[in-house]
Amino acid sequence: MSPFEYVMVLVSIVIGLAITHVLSAVAEGVHRLRGHGQRLSLDPVYLLWVGYVLTWLISFWWYEFNFQALRDEWTFGLYLFVISFAILLYLLAAILVPHRLTGVQDSYRYFMEGRRWFFGANIAGVIFDVFDTLLKGAGYSALPAAMWMSGVYVLASVAGLVSSRRTVQLLAAAVSFTLQLVYMFQQLGVLGGQ
Repeated sequence: MSPFEYVMVLVSIVIGLAITHVLSAVAEGVHRLRGHGQRLSLDPVYLLWVGYVLTWLISFWWYEFNFQALRDEWTFGLYLFVISFAILLYLLAAILVPHRLTGVQDSYRYFMEGRRWFFGANIAGVIFDVFDTLLKGAGYSALPAAMWMSGVYVLASVAGLVSSRRTVQLLAAAVSFTLQLVYMFQQLGVLGGQ
């Protein structure tokens, strides 16, 4: 087992748990929308942020493969950084989506009540992402797009933090989710091909 494979085992487990957490809540939402259990109102703002987090989790796991080509040796500090990033993404998912949607009847109201936690964790995640990208080196092909996107994500999060207007929330969520999708399909095309 290579050092990269060894490190990525735990990272993959944490990201897998985060994806499972989100998908379990989505499945619970489907059951509740079908009339099983407590009534549920889903809002586009909430759904867009759930999509954003889910695509970030998926693309993070794919994106980290690039460390295999860039690092022959792993320091404990680098390992701590990468696993901390994965843990932060798990927490972002858990802040946005409670276990099996417990306590959520109106998703927009739930989101707005906890938006400061969500946007704070999102900004922290974007900062980790910037450092993660920089650790891959100045010659890394995704560097310019990743830096530009990071700025947009921070601006969207700050707007979401300070404004309680529904249109601002919808715009921040739509821009972030769309940008995440575009980035995912433009920059992450071939595993190991960066």
